[in-house]
Amino acid sequence: MSEGKRRLFPQVSSARLVLLFSLALVLFYNFATWRALNSLVPMEGLWGVAFFASFGLFLWAAFTLLLTLVSFRPLLKPALTLVALVSAAAAYFMNSYGVVIDTVMVQNVVETNPGEATALFSARMLGYLLVLGVLPAAIIWLTPVRYSPFFRGLLSKVLVIFGCLVVVAVCVGAFYSTYAPVFRQEEKLTHFINPTNYIYAVSKFTKQRLGIKENLVVQPIGEDAVMPRKVSADGRKSLMIFVVGETARADHFSLNGYARDTNPELKKLDILNFTNVSSCGTSTAVSVPCMFSRFPREDYSDKKGKTNQGLLDILQRVGVSVLWLDNNSDCKGTCLRVPNRDIPKDQPGPFCDGKNCLDEALLQNLQAYIDGLKDNAIIVLHADGSHGPEYYERYPKSLERFTPVCHTNQLGSCSSEELVNVYDNTILYTDFFLSKVVELLKQNQERFDTSMVYVSDHGESLGENGVYLHAAPYAIAPKAQTHVPMVMWFGSGALGGMGVDRGCLERKADGAELSHDNLFHSVLGLYGVHTSLYQSDLDIFHSCKRDMTAAQ
Repeated sequence: MSEGKRRLFPQVSSARLVLLFSLALVLFYNFATWRALNSLVPMEGLWGVAFFASFGLFLWAAFTLLLTLVSFRPLLKPALTLVALVSAAAAYFMNSYGVVIDTVMVQNVVETNPGEATALFSARMLGYLLVLGVLPAAIIWLTPVRYSPFFRGLLSKVLVIFGCLVVVAVCVGAFYSTYAPVFRQEEKLTHFINPTNYIYAVSKFTKQRLGIKENLVVQPIGEDAVMPRKVSADGRKSLMIFVVGETARADHFSLNGYARDTNPELKKLDILNFTNVSSCGTSTAVSVPCMFSRFPREDYSDKKGKTNQGLLDILQRVGVSVLWLDNNSDCKGTCLRVPNRDIPKDQPGPFCDGKNCLDEALLQNLQAYIDGLKDNAIIVLHADGSHGPEYYERYPKSLERFTPVCHTNQLGSCSSEELVNVYDNTILYTDFFLSKVVELLKQNQERFDTSMVYVSDHGESLGENGVYLHAAPYAIAPKAQTHVPMVMWFGSGALGGMGVDRGCLERKADGAELSHDNLFHSVLGLYGVHTSLYQSDLDIFHSCKRDMTAAQ
């Protein structure tokens, strides 16, 4: 650059650029971190101010140390640009929805579909990306950087890293009794620290996925499984429709005591309502494969889910016709080895608009499939349910009973009344949809012993304590994200034909502590499948069978 040409920004050393960018990260990208810290250690009095100052200095030193590792001429500006852009997006989601960034959240991002992703776009998000992403990136590229000769620069970096370590040690040492318990609660603090939260989560997720890919051999399970020819006493075949709900919380079901009548259709039916059911996870990516897995929640992992067959594989092996229909993101690997089909968003009919489909689209032409069944069958309907943040697109306007409603994906800009109203309308539509499922099953009672099982994959936060949506780490997740509704309906004579006492089951439904862990064994029990994997103590129906030998 010529002497006469004026620079927009003064030249700085690579070390100074890293220091300045790290300071910006502390000051502008970590509001969620400061909120989380204040909830753990309230900033009260001089001691509180001193601790918060030490924590800010701790973060500044830690970020500087991390970025110094990439402060070489070919890497520095691209690395800082990437950090600015991703950190801007992370700040937006943490500030707007109260989410945390961990491996499960990274998995959700990787496994989301374009429709779900675009539902999150907004002017506010664009503002974050421009102000905290594009603008800092432009400044970085317009700022001339002075690099020292290699060995002198290397020595300088070593000294900076050493200095950062000293600062970290002094900060932690001065307040060790406070730092130690705070950092043990990683879900409450470190998952908010931007950018180390997503750097760690992405690296851990990548390591897990590479490990799975290297050993991606799906292990067969239940190879000893057999099913008697007659499941019911009268020898009729069984037809179950298993509805996987989405983002429904149990405390917004009027069947569970909610003040609003959100279940007007189900309450007319002879259903079994299970009031105390917990989910396996707080996101679809975890809960859906887990609920069809033989592994209980405490022992389940993404790797186990992807490298082991599940409930549907066993049912298909013993001769049950299996079909998975999806109106959600996808089946998260659960349906890969059984017949499956996504509902096209542009299919003709009254339920799809090219972008979304109402859940009733799952029932279109389903009778024709049922007419061709000759064996026992299970049809899984993966519903869109109450999927946020665009709740207002999940139900027809004819069922917009509760008003006014939130008509934006910026949930924090809506009043609590608007948000609850629009969410309750989605529950109202789920109630209507389930009544249509039962209506379809009733039409087929002469040929089959029919049944419906509905359970949501997880719940949803609606702004309580500043938290929206779901996917909170399970250890700290609010009950709104883990307490899920579960409803069952059985056709005329179906339970009796299987030797199940309905009165006993009704007593169990009212308060018995259940979870997704029960589903694998309960469905096997209903179909009378005999396998060494079956655990009668996890079968909801086993203790209510009059003929206990049927489950041996």
